[in-house]
Amino acid sequence: MNLDLRHRTILVTGAAQGLGLGIARHLACAHARLALVDSNPAVVDHLDDPIFRDSAIALVKDLALPNAAQELMHSTLTELGYLNGLVNCAAWSFHKPLLETTISDFDQVIAVNQRAPYFLIQEFVRALDEGASDPCVVNIASVNAVIGNKNLTAYAATKGALVAMGRAIAVELAPRIRVVTVSPGAVLTKYTEGLIAQGEIDVDRLLDRLLLKKFTTVDEIADLVVFLFGPSAKSITGSNWIIDGGVTAQ
Repeated sequence: MNLDLRHRTILVTGAAQGLGLGIARHLACAHARLALVDSNPAVVDHLDDPIFRDSAIALVKDLALPNAAQELMHSTLTELGYLNGLVNCAAWSFHKPLLETTISDFDQVIAVNQRAPYFLIQEFVRALDEGASDPCVVNIASVNAVIGNKNLTAYAATKGALVAMGRAIAVELAPRIRVVTVSPGAVLTKYTEGLIAQGEIDVDRLLDRLLLKKFTTVDEIADLVVFLFGPSAKSITGSNWIIDGGVTAQ
């Protein structure tokens, strides 16, 4: 299988840590050029990593800002010249019951998880060269788009919207641009470990719901994203790839 992405220039949001950073690292290992985006200034520090040093730029931007998509696309094109790939991985979440969720909470999660990907895709399409090679968008949603978990209603709503949006945009942009969604289940990241420590996640109860009785790794998700950008995935668009250890099979 050909996983050489040296023809790819990809913007990755949420790249300062966790799943976004893991995806960026795997794309860099496949020789893609990258724009690493995050609201956390720590994203810049990753340019010292040899894997990114000669093949990436870093941009600090709060995706909740109204003009974030336009400004990011302008900066990326100025630095890298062109794009033919986009990974919408950045997300924000909170654990609150429905009755305790504020308008401010709701607006923030919508702005980061739903509005930002929508307008980043819009700007990505506008910026594409006429002869761009197999342009592709990968949206990172969540298993919460298709199952219910308490205290995550607003977050789940945005991820459900991302799945539906990806499907509709794939139809609208075909055949020129592929749009694919990936919906991870329980992925073990530092953020997940923090939720476990806070008591927000009961590990034994969570694993009991999974057929495979284990957390999904960042590497497993990142490997799939690399595949989706590769030449072996040229017939894949409009689909939602659920990697959840089997929880939705039951």
